[in-house]
Amino acid sequence: MNIAIIIPFLQKYGGAERYLIECVREWQANHEITLYSTSYSDDLLIEHGISERVQRCKLTQYFDGEHSMLLNALLLPKIWRQEIGQHDLYHTHLWPTHLVDLHPMVWFPHEPLRVLHDLRFDQNFENTGEGVVRNIHIYPKYSYDRIGNSLYEAYLSSIDAMDKAAKPDRIVANSAYSARYLENVYGVAVKDVVYPGVEPEVFIDLPIDPNLFVTISQLWPQKRVNLLIEAIALTDDTQLIVIGSGPEKERLLEIAAKLGVEDRVFFLSGLSNRELGLVLARACAFLFSPVNEPFGIVVLEAMAAGRPVIAVNQGGYVEACHPDYSFLIPPFPSAFAEKITYLQRNPDIARRMGATGQLAAQKFTWKRAADDLERILLDTWHSSTDGKPTVSSTTDGKTLIGIQYYLWYGEGFGAAHWNDNAASGHAADKPLLGYYSSIKGQTIKFHFDLFAQMDLDYIILNLHVDAGGVNDSELMGIHHVFDIAKKTNSKLRFAVQLAPYSDDAVELVRTILMLTKLYAEHPNYLHLDNKPVLFWFWSSAYDGNKRLISSLKESAACFSNLAVSLRLPNEVDETKLTFGFFDGFVPFSPLELSAENNWSKVWATAYRGADKAGMRYRIAALSPGYDDTGLDAENRVGNPYRSISRREGETYQKGMRFIEQLVVQPHLVMISTFNEFHENTHIEPSLGNGMRYIEMTKMFVAKIKSKWGQA
Repeated sequence: MNIAIIIPFLQKYGGAERYLIECVREWQANHEITLYSTSYSDDLLIEHGISERVQRCKLTQYFDGEHSMLLNALLLPKIWRQEIGQHDLYHTHLWPTHLVDLHPMVWFPHEPLRVLHDLRFDQNFENTGEGVVRNIHIYPKYSYDRIGNSLYEAYLSSIDAMDKAAKPDRIVANSAYSARYLENVYGVAVKDVVYPGVEPEVFIDLPIDPNLFVTISQLWPQKRVNLLIEAIALTDDTQLIVIGSGPEKERLLEIAAKLGVEDRVFFLSGLSNRELGLVLARACAFLFSPVNEPFGIVVLEAMAAGRPVIAVNQGGYVEACHPDYSFLIPPFPSAFAEKITYLQRNPDIARRMGATGQLAAQKFTWKRAADDLERILLDTWHSSTDGKPTVSSTTDGKTLIGIQYYLWYGEGFGAAHWNDNAASGHAADKPLLGYYSSIKGQTIKFHFDLFAQMDLDYIILNLHVDAGGVNDSELMGIHHVFDIAKKTNSKLRFAVQLAPYSDDAVELVRTILMLTKLYAEHPNYLHLDNKPVLFWFWSSAYDGNKRLISSLKESAACFSNLAVSLRLPNEVDETKLTFGFFDGFVPFSPLELSAENNWSKVWATAYRGADKAGMRYRIAALSPGYDDTGLDAENRVGNPYRSISRREGETYQKGMRFIEQLVVQPHLVMISTFNEFHENTHIEPSLGNGMRYIEMTKMFVAKIKSKWGQA
């Protein structure tokens, strides 16, 4: 299974991040995994056994400044959606990754956005002299958003409406407590509960200090570390080590000083796993006092370290606790002080409780958590594909018929490619649709209808690349094509054709990797024998450039690479020219290869040439005509075949008859083109041609499919 895992932040080893990292470590050998995050630490991933097989992709960073809270909650997930490629399954962690809204999706929220619900009226505030400002924390940010009181409710109301709009296919909770909470918020059943895990063998056995107590917590108000400091002040000779960081640290230090226990409360952060284990090993007990914690992995860690637990009786971790090894008490400093003193004075009981808890922790392993969650992911994936139509990933002995399609037109006469320049933009004919914009949905849908009328199987989407990168407008058009195809449940398949206008290997490789991420596994992407197809407009300018071609071959290894060339394949020396890069080879413009009296001979040579050069796929091409005499680019001068008359469709029919009479069946037939108006190869309905070529193509496709078993 090809899994996209989306998590806002992957820089630290907090509870949610740890849960994910431990699962990925277990899954990485069995699945193709891509991690998407705004930021991650490679050192953290390597330290915890995440191999380089797991791909890492960065998402747009969180906004800062005015209204950043609203932008991060509502806009940012929609930006992320555009940056995430096609995958079998989307596994999202934490809020607001469910708003990415890609499917099938399994969302593991860990907790809802609590500021909307149980913490809505518990935010710290300050008086600025001009009004009240609330300090709002939304995980995973390390700092507060300072929100004026007048905006606070408006922000929350807007976020609340969007929050419930997305519908994950499945929601997983980390405790029964969290499941009930999520059900109340989202109004859907949350049946899957997968508790986190722990690895007991990583902890250390050392002599216990009966006066030493530990808590592990991020320093936010809802963690209520101040309650534990007050409890320490009510006891004698005890010390508290607070392991964690956050913006409340200064306030907590101030509280400790005012209570006179600044010499008994110590703050540590940035500890390694071993250092954390050493501190826990010396402690008498573990203290925990948060407000309604969804689970709290640190409780399991304390149990596994053989430490008894003193914690408030609320939250998900309660489900893992038992009176034999834990005290669950009200959130009162006096209640904590009483249990602290009891264990301080009874070290044997503390030791016995710790040993019992250590045994109980053994049933909570990361292996169990990863296996349980993996079963949910697989079940969701299988449920999403069972009984649903899928696009064929092989020709199945059939001939697939497709067409070249250009997405480079701007809107209006004189816009991009509509008579915008004499060298490459002159268009003598005009489409019936008018001078349209290629990237507009209404244009694309109109063309989809024509493709469907002709019963085409696949569409080739041209994408020009030079040293400055990809053509942005073409890329946007390609985005729209795939999105519209998916939304309309189109049966059409699409494949990108790269047209390299530079030998900048870095830029071309970057483009290939982008296409792989975004489109290779899209349900509407053209596959041959289970591999996505990448067409290449191959002018022969880079023949023999082994350095460049080796880079392209390596980065495009997951594709079937097909050359659409301005030359014939070389039956003898093709490997010296393109070094085995291509799996198929077809002329882009078959009418330009020779004089008309040699067409049949040259077309036959082109058709069998790929076979003789050892390529896998046989491809035949045809075109309705050719005329670039309206263009004055210097590189066109000297071509003896600049103007080939359509002759009211007879030229097109010659190509059709050649293909219809082939003895050896082609895998693909390529029509060149649908809408290349500059060279007058277009069959799109126009003022000059009307619907003639659409009707001719429709009849031709029916004949081919009848001949080769597709009717």
